[in-house]
Amino acid sequence: MSLFLLLLDMKTKFPLEHVVKYDTQEVWIKCDSSNTAIGLSTLVDKYYPGYKAKVATEEYLSQLRNQLAN
Repeated sequence: MSLFLLLLDMKTKFPLEHVVKYDTQEVWIKCDSSNTAIGLSTLVDKYYPGYKAKVATEEYLSQLRNQLAN
């Protein structure tokens, strides 16, 4: 992959609603589909190399956002 495509790819937005916990290197993702859930680790590897994909409910994402904001 060329450097231009790599940089362009890095600037694209993560396609799912999520919260990143940098201290634990976790990406918590709202996922309503089992088909989407199958590919979450690959998606996280692409946008957040070295981080772990975690599936969360909408309520848990709200709790995480509140924790990280305070």
